[in-house]
Amino acid sequence: MEDGKIDLGAQVNSQAFFELMLQNAREGYLADPIYGGNKNMAGWKMIGFPGARYDYRPYIERRNENLALIPVSLIPND
Repeated sequence: MEDGKIDLGAQVNSQAFFELMLQNAREGYLADPIYGGNKNMAGWKMIGFPGARYDYRPYIERRNENLALIPVSLIPND
């Protein structure tokens, strides 16, 4: 589908469909878990994203350093 070699019928552009499907998969994998994807913040942990934190100012000048920040979601902790 990515190359447009699969025919999904006259009404469907297979390349456009593939691009939309790929974009939706990326958004679901990297979105905040409150929206139903990225279970247990697995996508964020994989890329080292610290999540939806209130303030990043204390870390701005700390470049090329492993901050070891645990990802934080918008889901409130009970």
